Amino acid sequence: MAEGAVGPGTRLAHFRIERLLGQGGMGQVWLATDLALDRPVALKLLPAETAGDRDRRERLVREARAQARLVHPNVCHIYFIGEDEGRMFFAMEYVDGETLAQRLERGPLPADEAVELARMAALGLSAADEVGFTHRDVKPSNLMIDRHGVLKVMDFGLVASSPVDVRAGEDGAPVAASALVGTPLYMAPEQGRGEAVDRRADIYALGATLHHMIGGAPPFAGDSAAQLLSRHETAVRPKLTATATGATKRSATLADDVIAKMMAKRPADRFRTYDELLAALDRASTARTRPAGMAVRGIAAFLDLLAALVIAAPLIVLMPGLEENVWVLAVWAVLYPIAIARWGATPGRALLDLEVISERGDGRVTFFQAALRFLAEYGPIVGASAIGDLGALAGNAWVRDGANVPVAIGVAYVAISVLHAATRSIDKRTPWDLASGTRTCYRRKRVAPREARA
Repeated sequence: MAEGAVGPGTRLAHFRIERLLGQGGMGQVWLATDLALDRPVALKLLPAETAGDRDRRERLVREARAQARLVHPNVCHIYFIGEDEGRMFFAMEYVDGETLAQRLERGPLPADEAVELARMAALGLSAADEVGFTHRDVKPSNLMIDRHGVLKVMDFGLVASSPVDVRAGEDGAPVAASALVGTPLYMAPEQGRGEAVDRRADIYALGATLHHMIGGAPPFAGDSAAQLLSRHETAVRPKLTATATGATKRSATLADDVIAKMMAKRPADRFRTYDELLAALDRASTARTRPAGMAVRGIAAFLDLLAALVIAAPLIVLMPGLEENVWVLAVWAVLYPIAIARWGATPGRALLDLEVISERGDGRVTFFQAALRFLAEYGPIVGASAIGDLGALAGNAWVRDGANVPVAIGVAYVAISVLHAATRSIDKRTPWDLASGTRTCYRRKRVAPREARA
């Protein structure tokens, strides 16, 4: 073995090298044994030809120190950094698995599986964002999947401090946030222009990675870095649903909508925070957010009307001058938006484990959205009933009886809309869902966005 070279059996500090795991222009990664703790580790060190390069050494230290500040299940952990016989190295968690790039060599992933992997990557990147770091090189080869399917973010060699929140300190500080570095296949337009970047550049790159996972190839191709950067800047991303059918098309469409926002050309049009992104990824996952069908919605609506009747019963008894349905509809008009805005469900939906979620922000429905949803769903019925009741109070039988026609039309509109959504719509959204930016689904598992942080 040449002087200064390493190989199986070489000792560096208290680590014994076993075999090469991978290598690139910025370093070699070896499987090694931690002799002090008797455990496998991954050892990253500079190639012999660059071992004395000051810039390379500084980058290796920067990567180790940045990664050492992150303690999260979706980030590869750092154990030790040192130097032995002129070779600088650091030891990190050995992930028994494969990179996402290696997995994609076997073909694209199902949309739900891809969304779940992107979600884990977002959790790891969110941990970096919390300490003021932007990764700047999110791509399949920097995402590792272990034998249990857990994804871990790796390679923080290009990490930069947030341009508005620098907390890394002077010693070993991250490189300038505006330096032109990264991988053009997944690079955000502003990063390609050499501008200052923040978390939204990482969100863009993760969106491009998610597109690759589902589509089987990066969103754009080019013969040179300049051509790739230009296409990220100006080209229209191809949709993932062009060749998909059936259930595959449905899940791909939901994911494609999220990718479109993640890869918006302007940073201001992307998700502002990782919490927003995580909520959107949850909504795009048919495993985490299952839309409700016609039967369960119909039963929930019937239970809701029963609840309104029970609540309105005292008013019906105390004020018998008005017809019963007036009080029921009045109570329902008040109860519906308040219940959805406050708890995300009406009584009937809660009993059937359903909830109403917003398509925007963190998924919580605002009172305005809930009120708009009520008007779009029950407005025709309530309006026609009110006209009929006013006609009855005025003794006008023609108005009273004539109102039954628009009431019947309103009921038919609700039933037909739910049937169409349940059988034809990709995410089973009704006209009132579309009008208010909401969706009815089975209740999701409640998980904090920064879950499993410890």
